[in-house]
Amino acid sequence: MQTDLGKFILEEAPGGIIATDAHDVVLFWTKGATEIYGYTSDEVLGSKLSELIGMPGRPIKQEFGADFEYLRRRKDGQAVYVGAACRAVYTPHGEIQYIIHSQNDITDAKALRDARNVESRYRGLLESMPDAIVMANSTGRIVLVNSQAERLFGFAPRELLGKPVEELLPNRFRGGHVAHRAQYFVQPRTRTMGAGLELYGLRKDGVEFPVEISLSMIQMEEDTIVMSAIRDIGERKKAEQKFRGLLESAPDPMVIVNARGEIVLVNSQTEQLFGYQRQELLGKPIEILIPARFAGRHPASRNSFFEKAQPRAMGAGTDLYAMRRDGTEFPVEISLSPLKTEDELLVSSAIRDISGRRQIEHKLLEQKLELEQASKAKDRFLASMSHELRTPLNAILGFGQLLHNQKLPLSQEQRYAFAGNIVQAGQHLLHLINETLDLAKIEVGAVTLSLEPVALDDLLHEASKMIEAMAEARAVRIFPAEPRGLYVKADRIRLRQIVLNLLSNAVKYNRKGGQVWLDIGTGDAGRAWLAVKDDGPGLNPEQMSGLFQPFNRLGQEGGAEEGSGIGLVLSKRLAELMNASISVSSSVGHGSTFTVEMEITEPQPLPQGPAYDVNSEPAPTATPRAKPVLLYVEDNPANLRLVQEVVKLHLNLDLLSATDGNTGVAMARDLRPDVILMDMNLPGISGREAQRRLRQDPGTCDIPIIALSANAMPFDVQAALEAGFFRYLTKPLNIQDFLEVVGEALEQLR
Repeated sequence: MQTDLGKFILEEAPGGIIATDAHDVVLFWTKGATEIYGYTSDEVLGSKLSELIGMPGRPIKQEFGADFEYLRRRKDGQAVYVGAACRAVYTPHGEIQYIIHSQNDITDAKALRDARNVESRYRGLLESMPDAIVMANSTGRIVLVNSQAERLFGFAPRELLGKPVEELLPNRFRGGHVAHRAQYFVQPRTRTMGAGLELYGLRKDGVEFPVEISLSMIQMEEDTIVMSAIRDIGERKKAEQKFRGLLESAPDPMVIVNARGEIVLVNSQTEQLFGYQRQELLGKPIEILIPARFAGRHPASRNSFFEKAQPRAMGAGTDLYAMRRDGTEFPVEISLSPLKTEDELLVSSAIRDISGRRQIEHKLLEQKLELEQASKAKDRFLASMSHELRTPLNAILGFGQLLHNQKLPLSQEQRYAFAGNIVQAGQHLLHLINETLDLAKIEVGAVTLSLEPVALDDLLHEASKMIEAMAEARAVRIFPAEPRGLYVKADRIRLRQIVLNLLSNAVKYNRKGGQVWLDIGTGDAGRAWLAVKDDGPGLNPEQMSGLFQPFNRLGQEGGAEEGSGIGLVLSKRLAELMNASISVSSSVGHGSTFTVEMEITEPQPLPQGPAYDVNSEPAPTATPRAKPVLLYVEDNPANLRLVQEVVKLHLNLDLLSATDGNTGVAMARDLRPDVILMDMNLPGISGREAQRRLRQDPGTCDIPIIALSANAMPFDVQAALEAGFFRYLTKPLNIQDFLEVVGEALEQLR
């Protein structure tokens, strides 16, 4: 009974009773100790007392006796002031067996005592200060406030004394503030206002407001006091919010910098442009956004601007560059504007990324250079063509005048020779015109290609035969390529034109008695090549650079060989249209090699049957005619009139006419003419399409169809003949050729 009474008295005694062993391990813990420190008995037994209630950075000293005051720590981190008495219990051998701690919470009493001490010293000074002042001791209890603080927070005079300073904070910050306050007392330091922290106060009525707070330490005889100067910045925040809204609405990135070169404000456009988060930039030197090669000189320029601040508009003629977070640089334009505030002078910078504009300017410059080069090429063309055109025209006009002069005693042989010279000069003139028009068609995309499998062996053999006469005249020997059985995907007529051009150049610009070699092979990735090699004089580097320039004859303008400097350009353009390429290697004295590289393909299988329905009805028997019938499909009245007159004067046949392709096909099917003269460019459907339809019709498939067109390029002629036209006549119409071709067609029908 006596033991139970003793334990009851210990548990219920005022204050707290704690017993530890000689090693500071808790052995006994009363309810009073729980009220002071917040730990239950079960939580502390077996733990070291100093680790439970000791303040960080303040080791507990073991002092025996009474009336000691200590700053201790509760379970929740709050500081608590205790009045303590400590007594040791010894063993018979004089060793400490137990230590009894009797402790009382005197936090409130300490706060009131500190309040009296502080008020007597600092009340007058605090009342004279413009800011709200709150002073708290090491337990976080308020010991003094000035009237400005009471008005700011809405409390009555002296109502705040002794309360935890956390009562002036919003609830969401209170838990974290206890830990910050404890850490601050371990390492106290002065903190000025505007330290970049987002801080808020709480009025008695529960209204929050933004504040700036400065902290400073006051060392008293008994304790350390923290003085907080508090400033309501609600109005400033509103103004800043409006200003930030203006910044965010600006189309350009905006960066505001103080006189020390520190970034104090940016908008979201700045974050997007430079790749930084806002907090990564605030407080950093502006040079973080400038490439290293310029950053060293920038502070001097910045200081110079602050000394004589005046607006600078964008596009001030200075080449400026900025740097993103990832280190990439880009060109910018920057406008600067001084911004005066109550506290200091700031500079607002509007930054504009002009990378896109620089790219456009670069492209425009390239286009300008291309246009200048094209203009120079045109000038060269005009100079070249002036010479080339005047040469045959001079012969035509000269010999024409001789023939026209009836007073000259010309013999028949002379007249025949003069006429031959006129014809030869006219043919050369037509060749120049055809090449020029062909290049123009390619440049405007008016050339259509028929890509199909082409046998390289056959094509090279054909081209070699066509160039034999020229080679024999110049005593140049051509060595054919070994057959390889290769097929390439190309337009046969266009590819042959390229090969003919390369062969003719190899022959024309070779030495007398020179040699030309043809070769075929395969390359990488399904490509084949053909090469034309000569042992002529070769080309120097300057000539090589101008090889594929239009109208550039590489110094041969005054030479004996005719030409316009267009052939190689035509060949290169045609090759590119067929997904092919032309390359050249050459050196002076060792000849030149031109190589055409193309896509390999498989040969096209032969058709298995006729192009028309074999079960169609047989053609009706034609009614016997007194004269043969010629159907002329032509939409040009002048051309039709010319053929009518020629037929009337030279041919014994009937002439019918149609002015468009569809009508021509219908008349041919109904009337079954003996011969058809078909213009290639017709309204409705082309002459080529009209001919295809008539070839597929059993009733008209055997009628000879003569093509007539102003397209006089060799590949146009060859394409028409391969499509099944009987012959190909060109405009201007050669009357004798026309009569012979019509005669051959009629003769074929007999």
